[in-house]
Amino acid sequence: MRAWWMMGAVVLASALLTGCGEQPKVKLVSAEMISRDTGSPDFKRMIKICFDQPLSGDYHHEIVIESKDGFSINGIGVLRAAASDPDNPCITRNLNQYVNKNSPPRARDLIERYLVKGNVANVKITVWGDESGQKGLKMDSKTFSNL
Repeated sequence: MRAWWMMGAVVLASALLTGCGEQPKVKLVSAEMISRDTGSPDFKRMIKICFDQPLSGDYHHEIVIESKDGFSINGIGVLRAAASDPDNPCITRNLNQYVNKNSPPRARDLIERYLVKGNVANVKITVWGDESGQKGLKMDSKTFSNL
């Protein structure tokens, strides 16, 4: 009976270890604010986040953006490579995607007014790997200033 238990433990451990493929560790390289004054109002304010290599898989991130006027917004989300350009190390995100229940009233209007290129004091981004749909290993955290 003891031999079956030991054999089962060895098989389970080896199955768990072989199933765990480690995501490539990415480093944040740069962040850039993108302001567009034409087109849809929902896509006027965006942020371009660049890594040292193209993303392979899903990565969780948390972002805090502070304007020089004192307005700030924070949010979380999942970053993944664009299907149309999987070899691009940069990801462009719409700032309205970070509006959540904890955001100030009329946050979308405030984003349009205060988070323009040249008026952003700090952007702090933290990136984690994805393990079974949840935050995994913390990969990088950086603060970019004067964007």
